[in-house]
Amino acid sequence: MMPIMWLPFLLLSAAAEAQQGTSLKPGSPPLTPKTIAYVPSPSGRYAFGFYEQGNGTYAVGIFLAGLPQKTVVWTANRDGPPLPADINLVFTTDGRLVLQPAQGGQETLVINNAPEGASSASMLNSGNFVLNGSANQILWQSFDHPTDTLLPTQNLINGTVLSSSLSKSNQTTGKFLLLMQEDGVLAMYPVGTPYTKDYGYWSSVDWPSKLTAVEGWILTLNGSGSLNLFNGAGTGTDTQNLASGNSTKPLYRLTIDPDGILRLYSHDGTKTGNWTVEWSMPDNGCAPKGLCGLNEYCVLNPDVDCKCLPGFAPVDEGDWGSGCKRNFTVEWCSASSKYTMEEESNTAWENDTYSLPISSTKANCRDACLQDCNCEAALFKDDKCTKLRLPLRFGRKDTSGSIAFIKVGTSSTLPKEGKKFLIIGISLVVFAFIVLAISGFGIYKNHVRMSKNGYIELGEDVAPKSFTYAQLEVATLWFNKELGRGASGIVYEGEMSNGQTKEIVAVKMLDTSMLAERADRHFRTEMTIDSSLPNEEVSLKEWANCCFDRGELGKLVNNEEVDKRELEKMVKLGLWCASDEFPLRPPMQKVLRILDGIENIPASASLISFSD
Repeated sequence: MMPIMWLPFLLLSAAAEAQQGTSLKPGSPPLTPKTIAYVPSPSGRYAFGFYEQGNGTYAVGIFLAGLPQKTVVWTANRDGPPLPADINLVFTTDGRLVLQPAQGGQETLVINNAPEGASSASMLNSGNFVLNGSANQILWQSFDHPTDTLLPTQNLINGTVLSSSLSKSNQTTGKFLLLMQEDGVLAMYPVGTPYTKDYGYWSSVDWPSKLTAVEGWILTLNGSGSLNLFNGAGTGTDTQNLASGNSTKPLYRLTIDPDGILRLYSHDGTKTGNWTVEWSMPDNGCAPKGLCGLNEYCVLNPDVDCKCLPGFAPVDEGDWGSGCKRNFTVEWCSASSKYTMEEESNTAWENDTYSLPISSTKANCRDACLQDCNCEAALFKDDKCTKLRLPLRFGRKDTSGSIAFIKVGTSSTLPKEGKKFLIIGISLVVFAFIVLAISGFGIYKNHVRMSKNGYIELGEDVAPKSFTYAQLEVATLWFNKELGRGASGIVYEGEMSNGQTKEIVAVKMLDTSMLAERADRHFRTEMTIDSSLPNEEVSLKEWANCCFDRGELGKLVNNEEVDKRELEKMVKLGLWCASDEFPLRPPMQKVLRILDGIENIPASASLISFSD
């Protein structure tokens, strides 16, 4: 056990080690991926600097430089964009680590939360990268900000996490995290879910038991590979050993891997050696919730694999965690003869229920879902039937004895070859037509406006010609001869020449005060939709939106019998695609995934509104 009173000594030890480490100083030569790529620790085991990600791009982090694999144990700004080969890492004179493009441009911070004013930066033998102040005090250290790995002498304290990487070669934040909770429980969750029992897939104690809810709980890994939980504020009784390492190995690391499994690795430190797993949790490779995508479930045969639900096909054949989509056409509330119920035993998902579990038999549960238009799947367990909606997530095989029923189409509802592409083609044509119609109307309105302002001069035999005020003054002899008065101004006689003959003309000078009132009234009139206009003169987009807001979508199809839920989805999707704010429109990839039933239209989708 390591009481919390020891922590100041750890900091002093790190500060003393910083004096021995290879350091960067303000004004030191910059690090570059192709020349001086990194700063090693005194032992040469660890290094801080650039490492290659693949495809000619780089990232900044800490890695094991003494091993051929150069295992990455920490990454700076891990969710930032990949770095090009012509980038410089500079320690500025004001004590900041920044990235500067070689060709010039805006610099960016290497470590976003690091303070300014550092006098040196050191890579220590422990694998800790530190920024030191003028008195050699530690201003910032990587051990306080772990990414996916814990190293010996590094602690995971209350409220901090290890987040998995997206893959072994991509250190972007992945799907899973390890959390040291405030109550002393060490637990793993899918990223983006609540920290509750329903979403957790492993904990250091049995759910929902908890250790004493006091501050000071720490997960620590020592140099001999022993992994322990202890209360640093306690007397030594609150300690839990999770794993005992092999003291003959010099290298250890604890990593939450991209597959959501927490593993303790050891290495003999030789160039021919490999990493060995000393301990891992959970034992079941399918336990991490979210390992497989939507409408998939995880199986072990013997390696981890993701399978689609019956009646579904992979979204991406090359990525078994990308999720699955229907391979049949859904027809709203059609006769049950067009569907059948496929059975999957010992399979569980996160339940998206719309009905309370009711007592039932297996056959009645299957038939109840088959006859229910809203039911897309059903779960039968412990003589209870629960109806579910798609998409299903967190799917996995278990031993609970549950039976899942999935509603799938019969052969008559399977799509013909090319039907998907026909739907996509029609959608694109309709969308293009709407865009052209809106553009044409905008051009027409602009043409009319320019004509009214005198910017367009049409042929003499077709429309009136525009004249300047000075020309009209000359033609009327400075508005000398009045012919009459009207509601909006005075009419004067004038004389104009068309190049061959002279013509008598009447020129009306408008009263500006009356004009403003009439123009405002005319503008309000134009902005009001006249219900007496023919249907073809009313905006189709506006009409569809009004029908959607009022729940009168039947008018769009002349009240014909159609799949109402599918119609509502298509109209909502169309209005989203036709949003007046172009950046708010969904990308085509998301549109296709919604059409395939893989994703739902988010509640935050920006729809057109004419209700204001």
